[in-house]
Amino acid sequence: MLQNWKLNKSNNKRRFRPLVGLIVAVLGLGVLMTAQQLPNRHRMEADLTQRSTQALHSAGLSDVRVTFTGRDGRLTAGSPAEAEQALDIVRPLEGVRAAEAQVPPAPAKPVLVPPSALVVMGHGTASVSGTVPSESARTALVGAAATLGAESVEDRLTVDAGVTDAALPGLADVLRAIGHRATGATVRLDGGTLTVSGTVSSEAHKNTVLTAARATGAPVVDQLAIPDVAQQLRDLPQLTFASGGDSLTTTSKASLVTVSWLLKANPSTRLRIEGHTDATGSAESNLVLSRARAEAVRDFLAAHGVAADRLTATGYGETRLKVPDTSAANRAENRRVELLTGDGRS
Repeated sequence: MLQNWKLNKSNNKRRFRPLVGLIVAVLGLGVLMTAQQLPNRHRMEADLTQRSTQALHSAGLSDVRVTFTGRDGRLTAGSPAEAEQALDIVRPLEGVRAAEAQVPPAPAKPVLVPPSALVVMGHGTASVSGTVPSESARTALVGAAATLGAESVEDRLTVDAGVTDAALPGLADVLRAIGHRATGATVRLDGGTLTVSGTVSSEAHKNTVLTAARATGAPVVDQLAIPDVAQQLRDLPQLTFASGGDSLTTTSKASLVTVSWLLKANPSTRLRIEGHTDATGSAESNLVLSRARAEAVRDFLAAHGVAADRLTATGYGETRLKVPDTSAANRAENRRVELLTGDGRS
């Protein structure tokens, strides 16, 4: 039995040796063929890449990148339109089996935050707070606040390169336009909107500030107030004339110079000049005198630069007594020229 087992084992070995030889031969042939094909494939891919690149460059698509895996091309373009144009060029080339294109997503742009600034003017002081993009912007803003006559400027600004400088360069001009003549002035830049508030000296002053604010390019919220022109007129001394005539006294001329400045600083204000007398004398002569005095005031203001079409002079004589004409003091009060703004307020 042992002899038979050894005989079978020897026969099996003889049958297995040809099979192993065949397998080794097949594997060797495959390796040899693969080794021969690799250089050919690389040459083919290089050729397709070169010809495709040249064709793209000739069409002005030098930014399109192309690679080949075998005869299949992959293109990378900057936009969908560019990708479509590039595919129309590469696909028909000889040797190309297929081509695909991709457009990489654009890199995300950094989100910049608008700057913020709050300048508050007080009596001899100023405070500046907010966030600006650079030390130079900080220095400019604090310096502009200091030029307004503030003895001290509290600097609470922070610097953050992640914010823009939108509207910041123009803030210095806004502060200079406000100047020293404003009360409770505040300039706020927040969320891209510029708000100016406080009381300025006149309509012309307000217009100057708003012009500078709008020049920053930011939307402007106007919270500026101006003094009441009618009240300023009431605060002036009563106008007086030479006895029995229409010649202005020196004191009244000085008051009217102030009125002319006030009207020129508030160009939308129109003025009604009303002349009145007491009841002494005839009604007819009083009417003539009241008109003459009102016209004397109008002519003085026109001579000092106030447009004539903003001035109306009317005489009422003794028809509009202010107080009963029963005493010398009352009669003096009734002899008057009133300056009223266009809305009827005196």
